Amino acid sequence: MSNINSNSLANLKHFEGKWKHGVTKSIRVPVALADEILAIAHKLDKGVSPVSSDTPDVADLLNQLKSQNKKSKATLSDVEALLSLIFT
Repeated sequence: MSNINSNSLANLKHFEGKWKHGVTKSIRVPVALADEILAIAHKLDKGVSPVSSDTPDVADLLNQLKSQNKKSKATLSDVEALLSLIFT
């Protein structure tokens, strides 16, 4: 360690990670989904629910269901019940 200036070491700043929840880990995800998954992870790290603003409109879902299946007897309350099961 004779080549290291002790004054230089004293001036080094400690690295602060960007994540609030501490230690990170590398994971393998499909490239096509990586940006979206990272955005969701950042929302979770900030304490924001990633699905609250992304929850689809119940009436739109019901209309899509009925357009794809004309015989569907689903109601708005049925779709709301399904969404509450999925997003809670």
